[in-house]
Amino acid sequence: MSKVTITSAGRWLGLGAGLMALALLLPTAVEAQIRYGFSVRFEEPELPYKRDMNRWYRPRLNPLVEEIRQRQANGENLTCSVQIYREAHWLVNYTTRGAEVERRIGDLKKSLADDRDQSWAAQQDESDGSWGACYESWFFRLHASVDPLKELQVKGEKPRYRLKFLEQVDTVEELEALYDEMIISRLDVDGTSHRRDLNLVTTALGQMLWLPELAEVLDEDYPREKMAQALIRIVDDKWQNQETGYWGAWYEQGGRINKTDDLSITFHIVSYRKGDVKRLEQIARTTLNLRETKYPFGWHDRGTTNNHHSYDVAKLLRFSWPYLNDYQRLAVSAEISIMLARSLRLTMDGQSRFFTDAYDNIGDAYYFGVSFLDEVGYFRRSKRFWARDMRFPKAEIIRLRLLANLEALNSQDPMVQAALRKVRATD
Repeated sequence: MSKVTITSAGRWLGLGAGLMALALLLPTAVEAQIRYGFSVRFEEPELPYKRDMNRWYRPRLNPLVEEIRQRQANGENLTCSVQIYREAHWLVNYTTRGAEVERRIGDLKKSLADDRDQSWAAQQDESDGSWGACYESWFFRLHASVDPLKELQVKGEKPRYRLKFLEQVDTVEELEALYDEMIISRLDVDGTSHRRDLNLVTTALGQMLWLPELAEVLDEDYPREKMAQALIRIVDDKWQNQETGYWGAWYEQGGRINKTDDLSITFHIVSYRKGDVKRLEQIARTTLNLRETKYPFGWHDRGTTNNHHSYDVAKLLRFSWPYLNDYQRLAVSAEISIMLARSLRLTMDGQSRFFTDAYDNIGDAYYFGVSFLDEVGYFRRSKRFWARDMRFPKAEIIRLRLLANLEALNSQDPMVQAALRKVRATD
């Protein structure tokens, strides 16, 4: 493979021809099924209410999230507002609970009208030991507790209060019952898709139970090892799609169960188990076949890709790399080259400040942008699995700009802190 040198985050004159040549190697969806020797069926479930819910509520939510972005960019801490918005967004896209949406929109407006600093919403709650004070749903509070726990672990500190919120999943029977409820959504019964809570619960528990370092911050009497093995059994024996290797929400409609393949859910399981999963070869093939499929079932979002999804794809392909043949590896190198070019050119400005339009929180924009660049080895050659000989002469300049931008945020947001650690890491 010939060398391609990226010379600037803003100028791609020398790179364009190389990427065009690489792009010619990429198959269409039909060709992918033939060349990769694997066929994947994509059957997005019918969620008729989602269109109506968005038509009714998105015009009211969009100006509010835009206000959040603008005020965050001006240095305001709007942690509570972000939490309320995320819960309202979930209600709109995954449920038919109009009354709850109305109430949460009212809560969001009140939080934005209050000019007080909202950093209190990022503190641990004494009542149950969770984080995410402005969330009402347990699974959101569970998910919101992971990053603060990781920050405590990095500092060598312990939580101030007992993690009572984990009492809901402190027996194997409770964990199995929870997943029995979440894996299959019965749209004909209640119209609710469990894809979001399934993803957030798996993301949270996957880190708490599978990442060894987090054992240091869980309550000493929590049966972590037993619960970790129980979650592996659920994931491996009950939930994984044996044909595709992927995980995703299942939908029962008209007496038939449709198993979806979900990029985000699969990424979290593979990532937190550090690639130690069954059917990794099928996962590799499926990931390549998902290139033209829209998120959450594939890579694409709003007609293109964003750093969050690109990060997921890159990490899955890194774990899958040993299972790829020469043609597939060449295709992966082309894909990552294109994603990298888009990231540097389209998701940040000339001063290496990430755009926030795809996110509801400035910390997320930086975390996923930095994570993608780090995952593909833009800053560190040791991580450049897809192109060992490629050079990026401007990478150090961009790294230093990102470091300055992140430090200027002066934020205790765990996502900002995690991004800082990745930017500071060097070979």
